[in-house]
Parts: sequence; structure tokens; C-alpha cells
Amino acid sequence: MLHRNPIVTKSGVDCAPMNLFDTPAGFDDPIGMWLGCHRRIEKQLKTLAKLPAHLADKGVDADATNAAQAILRYFEKSAGHHHEDEDRDLFPLIEKRISDASESARFRELRAQLESDHARMAACWAKLRKPLQGIAEGIPKSLDAGDVEAFRSIYATHIPAEDGAIPDLAKRYLTPADLEALGRSMASRRGVAYPA
Repeated sequence: MLHRNPIVTKSGVDCAPMNLFDTPAGFDDPIGMWLGCHRRIEKQLKTLAKLPAHLADKGVDADATNAAQAILRYFEKSAGHHHEDEDRDLFPLIEKRISDASESARFRELRAQLESDHARMAACWAKLRKPLQGIAEGIPKSLDAGDVEAFRSIYATHIPAEDGAIPDLAKRYLTPADLEALGRSMASRRGVAYPA
């Protein structure tokens, strides 16, 4: 069974197939779920990158409206939960558990940079939100390509920095009880039950 995920291209919507049997990790695998969020962010960013050219070529058509709605849905809710997972739970937990002083110092520096990135992302998103809301409602709006690129460029270094450090630190320092607490907090944040 295939699910089609619309991605706006210059010639319309490119529907990339996604195999539904590639089940995403659940809350009982919070690091796997966290990594899966990164892949979903990357997909939304690809769509966002194509949207300004599509608007210039075809205007606010059904494809642009659908793409804007999907981008807004993701970044207004899911991405915010993801950053809260990191800032409120994952990063503090890792920092608390790291026992090596030099590794702890490196992690605190990384954490400061990642949390600074979150603030920069929020500022960039604030510039994109209103035009995207208009496009999502079918109102002719332009989307500044520079604002889009600024938003994407933060993620272009942010995600690799997280992917390159956090899973290994979690594996080495977090206990099964820590991972369960993290998963429970992530589930609660989203208003869903933790797996029994």
C-alpha cells in the first residue's frame, strides 16, 4: 500500500511514494521517534524550498494551497513538540547523566548552540507563517525565497549536529528508565497514551 506525500515542483505536485510498512518508531523508542521527526522535517523543508518558484510560475493554485497547509500543520504543531522534547526533556536528561567532565562541557556547548538554533528558527518561522497562512487559504501571497532559505539553512546544520551527537550520547548514558520517562513525556506532550 502506498501513501502519496505531495511535494510542490515547478510542474505541479510530485507525489513521492511512501511505503506504509515502514512503520515509524513509537513512544517506547523515543530516540527512534525523535530521529524520525528529523526525517519528516527534512521532507517539509524540501516542499517549502520549492514553493516560492511554484508561486511565481503558477500562483496560488490548489497545489500551492495544499503544500502550504501541510507545511503549516507540521511546523505549527509537530516541530514545536519536537523542540520541546529536546529543550525540556532530552537535553537536560543527557546533561544530567554525562559523567565525564570534558564530555559534559562539550555537550553543554552543543546544547547552547542547539537551543540558540531553536530561537533563530522561531524568528524565521514568524516571517513565513503569515504568507503561508494566506496561501493555505487560497489568498494570492508571495513567499520570500530569502526567508525560506534562512529557515532551511538553520536546519541544514542543526539536524546533522543533533544526529551526529545525540543518539550516541543517549545510547551511552540514558538508562531504560530514562528512555521510558522520555517516551512518556513525549506522548503526554502530544496528548496520546504511552504504549502499554
